[in-house]
Amino acid sequence: MQAALELLAPFPAEELLWASPREILNVCQAAAIGCHIITVTHDLLKKLSGLGRDLEDFSLATVQMFYDDAQRAGFVL
Repeated sequence: MQAALELLAPFPAEELLWASPREILNVCQAAAIGCHIITVTHDLLKKLSGLGRDLEDFSLATVQMFYDDAQRAGFVL
């Protein structure tokens, strides 16, 4: 995408579109290179709020979510 953006440099009226990113990393990459437009699904858009979140906190919340799911399913170790 960086190379595509460079190809567009002589054409200031043109914009680069990053379509159908698959992960948050792609959104960050698009922002880092200065991509003009990026399409994002609602599910991916909801995940953007997690950017910059403390990783330990995020990890603990994820473990708690799995634990809660197991409890609701009646699993016992």
